[in-house]
Amino acid sequence: MKLEFYNQLVDNAEFCRALGRVMLASSKLEIELKQYLRIHGKDLSERAATLGNLIKILKKNGHLTTNGEIHFGQVNLQRNYLVHNLYGSFVGEIENWLLPIEDLVPEDIELYVEKTELTANNLIFYSKIVCDAIKKYNDEAAQKESKTTTLL
Repeated sequence: MKLEFYNQLVDNAEFCRALGRVMLASSKLEIELKQYLRIHGKDLSERAATLGNLIKILKKNGHLTTNGEIHFGQVNLQRNYLVHNLYGSFVGEIENWLLPIEDLVPEDIELYVEKTELTANNLIFYSKIVCDAIKKYNDEAAQKESKTTTLL
């Protein structure tokens, strides 16, 4: 039944739409985190630009509160599970799974869709927080620049 359920997920337009939103939102968040870290003096290679690595750099450099560490860590775990480990959980390749894989019924697809949508929404929300922080930084820099360049 596990692989049958996985195949039902693959054929389910709502689930695939939600998973696509996760992919798009995490890609956007990764770019915004790179931009945020760059304006704070961090030079990042493409290799270091994975969501997990970016979160580690944020933590290491004191850019996250304890709650921020928890939230970013959780959304990264959820994203990684959905993108990298979902199939593996159905075939026994990974032990730690975030969604049920036993005794599944077709109605469980709704749970998968809901949890995947929640992950996408969280990524979008965190992206907004990062964008707001970048805007605030740029606004403050512009104000400082205008104050220092005024002659009279």
